Amino acid sequence: MSLDRWFLKRARTASQKHRRANLDDKMTFFQQLGSLLSSGTPLLQAIRLAAAQNQSVTLSQAMDDVADRVASGTRLHIAMQSSSDLFPMHWNAMIATGEATGKLDEVLADLNQQIRELADTRRKVVGAMIYPCVLIFVAVLVVLAMLWFVVPTFGEMFDEMGAKLPGVTLFVLEISDTLATYGLYAFGVLVFSVWALRRWLKTGPGRHYATSLLVAIPIVGDLVIQSSMYRFASNLALMLRSGVPMLETMQTVADLFAAQPPFREAILDARNRLAAGRSLADGLQESGLFTTMMINAVRVGEESAQLGKVMEEIAPYYREKSQAFVTRVTKLTEPIIIMVMGGIISVVMLAIYIPMFEMAGNVH
Repeated sequence: MSLDRWFLKRARTASQKHRRANLDDKMTFFQQLGSLLSSGTPLLQAIRLAAAQNQSVTLSQAMDDVADRVASGTRLHIAMQSSSDLFPMHWNAMIATGEATGKLDEVLADLNQQIRELADTRRKVVGAMIYPCVLIFVAVLVVLAMLWFVVPTFGEMFDEMGAKLPGVTLFVLEISDTLATYGLYAFGVLVFSVWALRRWLKTGPGRHYATSLLVAIPIVGDLVIQSSMYRFASNLALMLRSGVPMLETMQTVADLFAAQPPFREAILDARNRLAAGRSLADGLQESGLFTTMMINAVRVGEESAQLGKVMEEIAPYYREKSQAFVTRVTKLTEPIIIMVMGGIISVVMLAIYIPMFEMAGNVH
């Protein structure tokens, strides 16, 4: 077999299967399911076809189970909710509304659009964070290597020569000795602390305290608030446009903030006030967690009976603002990281070269 034929037989006409069900897999599934339903394909056959074409093994298996339940007479949203925890509850609520109204293909198109926007936002945020994270990792690695391997070698040389060392050199040598003696223990404590912190942050009190702390920190708090406003507006608009009742919509949107208890409590409190006949905007305002622009938009939407449309118009603003904020912050942090790490490396290098220059000056 010739070399070109060998390459042609291995043409990547299909992506490799993988276990994890990521956001792109879910977006692809709903896009294909909606397209199949729009073309007149029966629901059961559409589910099986979309599942078979998906690259996620986990998602394909879950949707095959959903198809089996649908074949036995179970409604699609109930089958999805019972068979898998891959999908957020507001997706199931939207699908239930689509089934009830007979507009499942339209609802799936709206859902797919939201997933696409969410994936795009996440992709941009991750892309903006990659370079600063790599920069920090490399810089820390270089400094640790110098302190652990390079500095002790010069320290031994200075001891053998009996050189009088300046304060900065003694300081760096002390840090190097401490790192060599207790470095592994410190690394173990750090790993355990990170593990314990992650476990604590999964608890209710941990999530509540972390969210309360994050929203109060400059820059970080701004990003948390802006991204939360986008999630609130986009999901509220999506569910109202799909025909989900207002109180049920508020309950589902609140549940989306399960990882941020202060926001969830604020939305539930506003829902309860709404059920009692009060204004939703007033309830959100009293929480102190929603921006003035969001509160005014909700008030306008309530007064004009166009809340879903108003939220649909304001959601892209917060999405773009969050993306621009992340990009701007990462651009500002890059030179700061370079300057800080450059300063640390300069101190280490000076601690090494100053004694060498002094010894060279004493040679006659």
